[in-house]
Amino acid sequence: MVRRLKTIMVVCFVLVNALFLAGVSYLSYTYFFTFTTEEISESRLSLLNESANKLSGFTRNISEAGKFIAIDRSVIDLFSQEYEDPYTALVNRDELQNIVRDVSSLKREIQSIEVYTDWFKDYPYLYKNTLYPESELGLFPWFRTFIESVDNGWAPEHLDPHSGHEVISYIHRIMDSRNRTVGYIKVNVKSTEFLGFLRDMNLYEEINEPFILLNTGGSVIAETHSRYDFPMMNKLLTKSSDTMFERLIPKYDKRTNYHEVVQEDNEHYMILLSEPNQEQWRLAQIILIDELYEDTRQLRLFIIVIGSAAILLSIPIVYSIGRWITKPITHMVRAMRKVEKGQFDVQLNEHYIEEYDILTGNFNQMTKELDKLVKQVEKEHANRREAELRALQSQIMPHFLYNTLDMIKWKSMDHDVENVEEMVNNLSKMLRIGLSGGLNFIQLREELEHARAFVDIQKQRLTQNINYQVRVPAKLKDLYVPKIIIQPFIENSLKHGYSLTETEKIDLKVRATLDENEEMVIIHIEDQGVGFPPNWSMEGKTGIGIKNVRERIWLYCGEHYDVRISNKEEGGTRVTITLPIYESNPSFHGKDKEETPDTENE
Repeated sequence: MVRRLKTIMVVCFVLVNALFLAGVSYLSYTYFFTFTTEEISESRLSLLNESANKLSGFTRNISEAGKFIAIDRSVIDLFSQEYEDPYTALVNRDELQNIVRDVSSLKREIQSIEVYTDWFKDYPYLYKNTLYPESELGLFPWFRTFIESVDNGWAPEHLDPHSGHEVISYIHRIMDSRNRTVGYIKVNVKSTEFLGFLRDMNLYEEINEPFILLNTGGSVIAETHSRYDFPMMNKLLTKSSDTMFERLIPKYDKRTNYHEVVQEDNEHYMILLSEPNQEQWRLAQIILIDELYEDTRQLRLFIIVIGSAAILLSIPIVYSIGRWITKPITHMVRAMRKVEKGQFDVQLNEHYIEEYDILTGNFNQMTKELDKLVKQVEKEHANRREAELRALQSQIMPHFLYNTLDMIKWKSMDHDVENVEEMVNNLSKMLRIGLSGGLNFIQLREELEHARAFVDIQKQRLTQNINYQVRVPAKLKDLYVPKIIIQPFIENSLKHGYSLTETEKIDLKVRATLDENEEMVIIHIEDQGVGFPPNWSMEGKTGIGIKNVRERIWLYCGEHYDVRISNKEEGGTRVTITLPIYESNPSFHGKDKEETPDTENE
């Protein structure tokens, strides 16, 4: 999980800029798409209207050829005569063919002109070239509907059986002088001629988009492209319910001079419908928008790539700036970690950024206050600790004095002057070592001397034979230990470990060693007395001696150093004291000595 401020700043910068770039790109592209689509639609629609108007001249030229033949007076007269013999029919047929041929030759766009009539049915051998029976025209599926509705019009694109070409035809009814229908003129134009006309207008080849030609009634006359290549055309066209023609779907059927963008199958298309030309024909055009915006999409991709590259290149710069901005915070975090470790004299430098300068000032003030409070607490704790130690020492010193002075008193009454002198000397030695200039630690040799003085006093007081042995290596005697920690256990051994009959022998041993790792001093005090009862424990006892020693060891050395008392398997009791190794007197260095001026005064 990302938690570093510099990393968060860089990530936020990248995300914000990426979102900004994406948003700007999207909004720009959307606005550009909407704006340019509207502009392109208007310009393309204008061009389509112009093309429809130009197409009007082309279709008028074709329809005029058919009308000219249908309303020509000589043609009407030909169909108004009754043929009395084959020769007259042949002459009239040739004359009709000449008229058709002459008109056809004048119109370069016309592929052929055909006349469908039953007027020569009595002479079937006359039907050839441009003259065909009317029944052949009825084979076209669109003819019946066409004949029933209009006198002239355009037939949709179809295959001409005589030429084998796809044609678009203009059909005109032929009437005789008595207004009877005697036949039909069919003017054929190759479909490619219509497409060629669109090419001439620089629309088809340049854009390669489908056009749909709609006649006056809205029926589809021609299409420039295959529906297989442009399936969208199937979505726009539908079969008319009353004719064989196809027409635009109802949504667009009556619309003119109209444009719209639609989406179909994840593709966008522009639908254009021209206004009617002079012949009331319309052009419909379908444009695939994605092709129009191919260059635009490449430009958008280029902008995104450039923007992304700029963001990536800016990451090191942003990281450097973030590192520079967060550098004071880094220093402050390091300073706080030092404060956590107890180093309260840490101070931060001032910063020219106002917020950092305020934080720095508050931090420096906080560390000063903490340092002051910690020193005050430590001083109070040291004073309290010293008071507790003095109280503990004051508990044990009267205990010594009372017992020893009582014994000196009785010896004096017995006029045993020599013993009194020795006891006074030992007492003086114990008091000197016990006071030790107010120090809490003395060398182990002095502690052993203090215990020896106590044992010598007890030898003079008791009648039993006391065997006192000390086994301590010389190198350990120079180590420092808390004072008066051996004598109370010797006193308890004499008081509770033996019955003190005259014949009883008292054995006491004091040994000192180092532990296996040479990290602690271990002092053993052993006797051969009666030991302790099975359920005995130090926690349940209220005596002064043992409790006093344990509490002083905890205060001096820490609670992981202690006194353990146990019964030996061979009988008697063993006291084990664990202490830290002090090669110099702890009372002369550290806060223990510096903050106890009263001790120095004593």
